[in-house]
Parts: sequence; structure tokens; C-alpha cells
Amino acid sequence: MRVESKRSMQWVQAVAVGAALVSVPAMAQDMASSSTGQEQQRRGAFLLELQPPALDGSLYGIRAEVAPSRDSRLAFGLLGRAGGWNRSLGAKARFTGVSGSDVKLNFGVGVDSRYTLAFLANGTVRPFVGMTLGLEEFVARPDGAAVPDRKDYTTTAFLEPTLGVMWRPGSGRVGLSARAGPGFTFTDVRELQVGSSNLGLRTVYPTASLGLLVVL
Repeated sequence: MRVESKRSMQWVQAVAVGAALVSVPAMAQDMASSSTGQEQQRRGAFLLELQPPALDGSLYGIRAEVAPSRDSRLAFGLLGRAGGWNRSLGAKARFTGVSGSDVKLNFGVGVDSRYTLAFLANGTVRPFVGMTLGLEEFVARPDGAAVPDRKDYTTTAFLEPTLGVMWRPGSGRVGLSARAGPGFTFTDVRELQVGSSNLGLRTVYPTASLGLLVVL
């Protein structure tokens, strides 16, 4: 009995040692994965959004945001946009009396914040709310070549709360971002004298944009 018991103990010890040796690589891998995941959670993310022509009258825009991680709900950034001469829907959305004049968005700059409301479909769809505060400069001229050098300028402050959604397939680094909402203008110059017509800057205007999103 003692011999059998001794052999049993030796067998148990051998199994325990073998199990310990086998478990070491697995434990090391788990620890490495855990540390890598924690490092990714701590690592910040840079989000770049490129916007084609939008309803605000801009022909192109760029929005750069910084977040604590790739899956952070909160992000802050900067906005820049510019446009060209046009009497398009965008110009009419910002001014009244555009029919006899051309309007150009010289530049728009601002600060931006965004909060993600939910992560749907494993992070592929991400609805969010945002807020942008900034300054814009518009320039207007009469339609035609009668007085080509006559231009009037106005600089405005704007506030744009938005509701949007990001689409990132597989929660990856490339996707699309869509935004829409009202915009509010704060300025002392409400009308531009352009030739024989007056351009009135709208106090409230619609905004809508679609952008290509890249996460770095």
C-alpha cells in the first residue's frame, strides 16, 4: 500500500509539474494580450474627416479630432472649410436675395466637440451629437461684369449643434460620417450692399455634410 501510495504521489507530482510547464506559455500570452489591450485603451486616437461640398456653402472642409482611444465616446478638435463663387443651394441657405449676386465663403474656422451616443453592430454604426463654434468670412459681388471689382465682405460667428452617425465597417480605421442640424449666426452685419441688391445673412440656417473618416 505504501509503495502504491508513493507511486501515486509521484504520478500526481509529475502531472502537476507538467501542467505548470504547459500553462506558463498560455499565462504569458494572456498577460501580453492584457497589456496590449490596456495599452490600446490608453493610446489616443486621431480622427480626420474630409468633407466634399456641403449645404453650408463650402466646397471642401476638413475636421481633425483627438480622442483618448479609438473607441472613446468623447472627442475634441478643429474645423476648417472654404468655398468658391456660386449661387448654389448652399449660398441660398445662408443668404436671402442671392439671385442677382455671387457669394463666396472665403474661410471658416472653428472648434469642435463630439460625443458618441452608442456603439451598434459591434461598433460599425456610431450615432453621435456634436457642437461646433467658430468664425466665417463671406464675400459677395454683383452678377456679371458691370462692376467686377465691387465686393462686400462680412465676418460672422456661428454655432452649429449637429446630430450625426459614423459608419466604420468592422470598427476599422476608415468609414463615413454624416451630420445634419441647425446653424446659428451671430454678427453685427446683417445685410451686404451688392450692386442694386441686398444680401441678408440668415440668423438660422440648415447644415448637412457627408465626410470620409480616417482614424489614425
